[in-house]
Amino acid sequence: MAGRHVVAREYEFLVPADKGRPNCHDVGANSFAALREFALANREGDSPLELMRLCSPRGIGEAIQLQNYVGVVELRDGLQVEVLPKIDIAPGSGADDREVFAQMLEELGTDVSFRSFDRTGLTTGKAPLFEVFISMFLDEAADLVRRGIRSAYVAVESEEKYVRGKIDFSRESRKGAARAHITNLMHDELLPDRPENRLVKATLLCLRRSSRDNGNVRRVIQLLPAFEGVGRCANIDADLARCVDDRSTRSYGTLIAWCRVFLRGESFTMFKGENVATALLFPMERVFEDYVGRLLKRKALHDSLVERIELQATGQWLFEGRRVSLRPDILCECANGRRVVLDTKWKRVYGPKDLSVADMHQMYAYGQRYRADGEEMQHVVLLYPWHEGAQLGMMPEGRHVSSDGVQVDMFFFDLSNAATSVSSLLETIEALAGCEG
Repeated sequence: MAGRHVVAREYEFLVPADKGRPNCHDVGANSFAALREFALANREGDSPLELMRLCSPRGIGEAIQLQNYVGVVELRDGLQVEVLPKIDIAPGSGADDREVFAQMLEELGTDVSFRSFDRTGLTTGKAPLFEVFISMFLDEAADLVRRGIRSAYVAVESEEKYVRGKIDFSRESRKGAARAHITNLMHDELLPDRPENRLVKATLLCLRRSSRDNGNVRRVIQLLPAFEGVGRCANIDADLARCVDDRSTRSYGTLIAWCRVFLRGESFTMFKGENVATALLFPMERVFEDYVGRLLKRKALHDSLVERIELQATGQWLFEGRRVSLRPDILCECANGRRVVLDTKWKRVYGPKDLSVADMHQMYAYGQRYRADGEEMQHVVLLYPWHEGAQLGMMPEGRHVSSDGVQVDMFFFDLSNAATSVSSLLETIEALAGCEG
């Protein structure tokens, strides 16, 4: 089973043996048992995380259904399970779902910056996500090497014919007469052998063994000579504890976070599982929210009709006494003083009949609490990813208006044409707020 690579998408099934169905992926009995243990280890009481769900569908038998966590899981037996989101690509966009997902990760707000990376360094455009993550780490390491790796003063014990630093009287008192012309010294030297560099070097050596992409392996080999003066990382936990966070090591922040992922199997979201080597999984709700919010915020910077866009807005409560905080995903304040609330939902809906009652209750609460004094109507927009069968942009028949002044609209965002969709969304917000250009 070593070296196997399985590509699946949200809500598809992992099974222990081939079922002959397009949405079922055979991972083998041993790997299935390890994944089942991983799914069970990440349950919280009676409510499991939306990570992997154990089930027994008719005609399939025992299976693991993937949920809306996407990314890659690598087992200790070498199996890599790549989970991609279900993203519909509009005709003529020229993109594929893997590329769109990589672009979405670049806007994800985590300890690691998923900024633009050099995809040309990969051997193939269909590279597994794990290789994409390795490429991201290598981009950060290459930037560090270009700027120069940091050195630190290290205490060195030496024997010299001349005096520099301090005399080590303890060793000096024990030396023999034959070495009377040699002085035992202690002094500091500026060396690159510091914990941060040891961790980066250890990660590069680890990735040279584990990467299956020739382009990534070649980049690792090119970077290693820059760390020639760096010693071996004998204790990963100890070196991680010794890492300092100051002005001189600011460029190491992202790299150390990646080192934790590749050397210790830690993820940006904490998961448990003894048989899992690496779990880089991201909730698509968060990925979609950050992607749309950051694109909209960046677009609004050059629009005079929009005063401010706040992500994960705070300041309003459901009940008096500041109880039950309300945090809409996006709050848009226009130049005319009106506000429009937007909330992202990673769901496949086709029209008003598919709307969740709980979501509508939530939108109504936003509308009531974020309505300014004297304003007759508060506008709230539900943002969904566009997919085949749904209407692109604003759906007129999806409008809901309450008798006390809350209007909820539906907007479908095309991820394969994000630039066009974010412009259309901004125009929709300005129209709802009654802005005049």
